Amino acid sequence: MTRKKVNEQTNHLYNPTKRLPAVILLVVFLFLAVFAKMFAVMIVEGGELQMKALNQWMRDLPTDAPRGSILDRNGNVLASTATRYNLYVRPSATPDKPAVAKLLCEVFGYEYEKTLEKISKRTSEVTVATQVTKEQLNYIYETGLDGIYYAEDNYRYYPYGDFMTQVLGFCSSDGFGQTGIESYYNKYLTGVNGQIMTETDLIGKEFGNGTYYLPSIAGLDVVTTLDATVQQIVDGAIATAVARFNPKGVACIVMDYNTGGVVALSEYPSFDLNNVPRDDLETLFLHSKSSIVSSVYEPGSTFKILTSAAALDSGAVTVSDRYYCSGSKTVDGQRIRCWKAKGHGSIDFAQGVEGSCNCVFMDCALRMGTNKFYDYLAGFGLTRKTGIDMTGETSGIFIARDAVKTVDLARIGFGQAVAVTPIGLISATSAVMNGGTKVTPHLLSGLKDINGKTVSGVGVTTQGDRVISQATSDTMRTLLESVVTTGSGKGAYVPGYHIAGKTGTAQKYSGGSIASGKYISSFLGFSLTEGANYAVLMIVDEPQGYMYYGSQVAAPLVGDIFASLFDYLAIDPVYTGEEEKIVGQEFTLPDFTGMSLAQARNELAKLGLYCEVDGEGSEVKGQYPFAGVTVDKRNAVMLIT
Repeated sequence: MTRKKVNEQTNHLYNPTKRLPAVILLVVFLFLAVFAKMFAVMIVEGGELQMKALNQWMRDLPTDAPRGSILDRNGNVLASTATRYNLYVRPSATPDKPAVAKLLCEVFGYEYEKTLEKISKRTSEVTVATQVTKEQLNYIYETGLDGIYYAEDNYRYYPYGDFMTQVLGFCSSDGFGQTGIESYYNKYLTGVNGQIMTETDLIGKEFGNGTYYLPSIAGLDVVTTLDATVQQIVDGAIATAVARFNPKGVACIVMDYNTGGVVALSEYPSFDLNNVPRDDLETLFLHSKSSIVSSVYEPGSTFKILTSAAALDSGAVTVSDRYYCSGSKTVDGQRIRCWKAKGHGSIDFAQGVEGSCNCVFMDCALRMGTNKFYDYLAGFGLTRKTGIDMTGETSGIFIARDAVKTVDLARIGFGQAVAVTPIGLISATSAVMNGGTKVTPHLLSGLKDINGKTVSGVGVTTQGDRVISQATSDTMRTLLESVVTTGSGKGAYVPGYHIAGKTGTAQKYSGGSIASGKYISSFLGFSLTEGANYAVLMIVDEPQGYMYYGSQVAAPLVGDIFASLFDYLAIDPVYTGEEEKIVGQEFTLPDFTGMSLAQARNELAKLGLYCEVDGEGSEVKGQYPFAGVTVDKRNAVMLIT
């Protein structure tokens, strides 16, 4: 190789101008890498790193956000948040520990030596008191002693105690709603917690700018459709039921049948919401859930409201149709008895409704057929949940449409072979009374912020599809009013007011067979008086003694509720002269024992008293109420044969 070629190759390898681009690229790459890391640290991870750094030199104490209140329709507080304070001492920030210990002993009654030892430990902070009142806190801070800090601690308080227990619900120890409205609207009631932050060094000694306060944001207030006064009226009626009949349980709901707004909901047994039985899980579970929305029962004759409305609306029957009740009807070879063993004889449809004749309602169901009847039941909403804004709702239980036998259909017609929830029944029958449109039962009226401003965009659709015609609804209102003025519901009559309704007496089952002597007595009433569009469903589970018919047990209780409601709403009675025929003067009930059943019935008819019969004998062996009791024409008398 020549010298010239060697020199050319050498110059090519060691010429700096040839390597400059590579060096520049390397520098640029390194610069971009450093810039990317700085960008990541300062921008992408900046907030997180700042929080980590802040956590190293800041001590923070949480301040619980006040939970929103639950209010009734008139602004009465049903559930509220009371504020208490938790007290802490930071030993490293407490120069005069003996003085602090002496102060704590003075305020809380502690033992001095133990308190001094506690606040002298080598720890960042120690809790010295909980549930401290505002007055105690102010007294402590007025001393000016250093090293004492506090955090807000909110707890739920129910001003009425054992009141609307199942509907309001309760919260866990950390303030999270567990049942009822507290659970259903927890996301609105819950606020945003705040913090109290203090700059400290590594051992917890305060320095810098001192303490920073990040305020909490209170939860929203839930305004309900409930009325505390109406609830107190209902609670009084339930207390009367417990005293008279010593039942296993009692439940009552009052609802506006035009809008579906629940006005009162009361159940027995229950418990004080300020003293939740958390140490007795069985009692807690049984009494905290609402049987009105979560339990089903066989409704008995109250279901006949829906059967008759569907039959009339579909054209399967007319008011002028006539029937003959011999005391039973044979369907698919099975003899199904009417509640009146001797039968109602020849009656028209209106008399069948008034007398609650099982044979009439069996015929109504059979004339409609399964598909048409089930279409109406679905339209009334009974085959699904109502959608009420409460936790734990279940739906009614029905035999599958394609599995219904003719004998099943006949029994469904008068309220057997079906199970419904009380909320489902009162919701469905409300459509019968309000002109024919389905309503959604609900508790929420609105939401308000801490300043009392209404939050928009939150509400409940109150009315749904039409189920029956206005004409059918008008007819049913007339028919059911006659039940109260001359039929089994006379106990619910209030002079000067228009009330419609239906009694119910259903036998209970145990192990697949009828439980002897166990009944559910009920009455479903509706005020037809302008300004009080309320439905009231009263259910008494297993009343003790011989009185178990809905006419004797539940109807008078609902009458008492309506009388108090009219007084509370300041609705004056309008007398027409019919009151004397329906109520009459008080008199002493005669003794019917020893009489033939026919003779006793004739005597009761002369006195204007409604008669119930227990047994299939022909001679009266006993009676309730007993002879000598003061009654009027609204009383129902049970003859035991």
